[in-house]
Formats: sequence, C-alpha cells, structure tokens
Amino acid sequence: MPLEELATRLQGVLSADAVLANEPLARHTALRIGGPADLLAIAGSVDELCRSIILAWQLGIPCRVIGAGSNVLVSDAGVEGLVVLNRARAITFHLPGEPGSRPDMPTVEADGGASLSTVARRCVSRGLGGLEWAATIPGTVGGAVVGNAGAWGGDVSSALLTAQVLEADGKTVAWPVDRFQYGYRASILKKETVADEHRPVVLKAEFTLYPGERVALEARVAEMASQRKASQPAGASCGSVFRNPPGDHAGRLIESAGLKGVSSGAAEISPVHANFIVNQGGARAADVKALIELARQRVQVQFGVTLNLEIQLVGRWSGDQPVSSRTRDGFQESRAGSRQEARGTAR
Repeated sequence: MPLEELATRLQGVLSADAVLANEPLARHTALRIGGPADLLAIAGSVDELCRSIILAWQLGIPCRVIGAGSNVLVSDAGVEGLVVLNRARAITFHLPGEPGSRPDMPTVEADGGASLSTVARRCVSRGLGGLEWAATIPGTVGGAVVGNAGAWGGDVSSALLTAQVLEADGKTVAWPVDRFQYGYRASILKKETVADEHRPVVLKAEFTLYPGERVALEARVAEMASQRKASQPAGASCGSVFRNPPGDHAGRLIESAGLKGVSSGAAEISPVHANFIVNQGGARAADVKALIELARQRVQVQFGVTLNLEIQLVGRWSGDQPVSSRTRDGFQESRAGSRQEARGTAR
C-alpha cells in the first residue's frame, strides 16, 4: 500500500517516533479540534520538511503542511494522506557589513515553522523595527506568508523581501514579494484553485528591518499586547474567523446580528469579540462549522454582506457533515440562557 510505503520511507528520513498513523490533529491545532491524519510526520528542519513532502508527491499521496494550526479548522473526519507538522524554526539575522548581508538594511530570515511573534520579539530585543506589528500574532512564518497575516497597520506584504518556496516539481525557488500577488489576507498560495496535493510550500522567509530604539519598540509591543488581551478572548480559538468586508468589521456585523455568545455544542461565538469562535472544551469541527454558517446567513440576510473566511477548512468535508445534538435542536444563547431557534441555518 502506498501509505505504508510512505510511512516506511519517512522513518528513514525522520525518526521512528516522528511518524504517526491515525494521529488526532486536535492535539496540533489552536482550536484543539480535528480528526485523525492518515499519517503524520514531524519535520524538525527545512531539509526534513522538503524530503517528507517530496516523498508524498512521488507516491501520489495527498500532503498538507501545518505549522501552529492557528488559522485552520480541521474536519472531525480527519485529513486524507500525509500531514507534515513544520517544526523548522531557525532564525538568522543579517546586518549590514556582515558577509552575505545587504549593504543598505538589516534583515531577518526565519524558517517557515518559526513562530512569527517570536521572530518579531527577537527583532525588537535587538532594536530592529519593521515587524513589531507581528509580535502579538499567533502562528508561524510560513502560514503568515501564505495568508498575508497582519495587524496594527502592518502586514507581511509590506515587510517581506523574499521567500524560499518548494514548488510542485521538487525545486526550491526564491519568490520575490510581488510573486505572491498579495491582497487583504490573501495570496496566490491561498487560492482554492491551487491543488492541495501539489501546493507550493513556504520553506523560509526574509523580512526587511530598520534600526530603531529598543525601548520605544518594546513599549509599542507592550501596548499592542495589552490591547489584544483586552479585546480578544482567551482560550482555544483559531483567531479571526472571517475577513473584514470593505469598510466594515466582521465582528461588528456578527454582534449586530445578535450572535455574541451563541453556542453550538461546546463551541461559542465569543462574548468578547464576535469574530472569534472559542472551544469551551470538547467542541467538534461540526459545531464550529455550524456557527460559521449561522453567522454568514444572519449577516447576509440582515445586512446584505457576504462574509468570507479568513481561516482555512482542512480535511474531509461534505455537505452532510454531522452536527451536534444541540445544533440540531437549535443554537443556545449562552449569556441569557435562552435558546435562539435557528433550525436549518447551519446546512
């Protein structure tokens, strides 16, 4: 069987304990939700990451790379083929005057599996500005580059210099920022038209920086962290669920539709910020998906606005995805304890 052959060959590339069959992905996502991967591989370096992906491609097995799992909703039915956890986390600074560095500006190069917030904070600690907006963003560098992550007026498209990308033919190519065709929380790599089986993978990224005042940069990061803590919910979530529509905010629209605090099973539209769905403990992907569809339907009906996902749906999804008994009976308004009937809206 191809999957068994892949597992055997991966064990020759990685260690035996880094290759797992039927591993629940709930252990590896920020939402703590997700069914099993047919096969899971943990790559600790860029070389291991590339070799694992190429092996899957050669055997015709679907392959998906996950970093911190902070911007995905994984189906209860799990993921077909191979899931590679990117744990390549090297971070290297290049300063003017050093061999191989740019003469005009400092830069930082980070592996795709490195924490974006860690990279940003390490820059700040060295008195280097340019990424301080990213110091409170969860997720990895690779995911941020794919999704054009941003906050506080900054985003990847404004800071990225170049990225090393593993293309479908197995070659590593340097992509300049323009090649990603960035838009608001979007890139050419995030388009649904790109086949998951041969989706190019971001291996490394290099960002432009500038010399700054360390104390001032640290103060700015502390201010952003404080505001984030006050305005966003704690606990297990996947971050902002929907992109903000032009000229408005998804959270405002969902709140105005009366959905703050509405729950399905153990998933809840956060009473703190309505563009967040929180796993209160034991939630299933079907619960979260039901709330997503409810929010979309209510906002469309009441305001004529179509909400588009910022998160990505990963795994085996179907139109008859099972839902929890609470979703079938109706959505519960957790704050008031009263039930808001919404039969049929989660289909």
